[in-house]
Amino acid sequence: MNGRLSSEIVADLVPGARVVKAFNHLQPHLLSGNPAAEGGKRVLFYSGDDADAKAEIGSLIDTLGCFGIDLGLPTVGGSLVQFPGGQLPALNLVNFG
Repeated sequence: MNGRLSSEIVADLVPGARVVKAFNHLQPHLLSGNPAAEGGKRVLFYSGDDADAKAEIGSLIDTLGCFGIDLGLPTVGGSLVQFPGGQLPALNLVNFG
C-alpha cells in the first residue's frame, strides 16, 4: 500500500504490537525441512524495530536449529526479503560456521 510493507501496516493497525518480520522468505518445503540438510544451518532472516521482540525471534530461530541474521529495521530488512522485488527472497542460504 503506497510502497509500505505489510509489517509496517500491521504495526500501525495494532498500536503497541511488537512486529517482527520473519519466516517468510523461503519456500514452505525449505522452511519446514531439516535445517541441517546441507551440513550447516539454514539461514533465516528477520527484521523489526523492537530489540526485545527480535531477541525472542532470534532465540526461536536458534532453537529450531537455524542460523538467524538480523537485517535491522523493517524498512530496510523487510524490503530485502519482500516478494516481489527484494534481493533475498527464495535464497536457500546455509551457514557452515
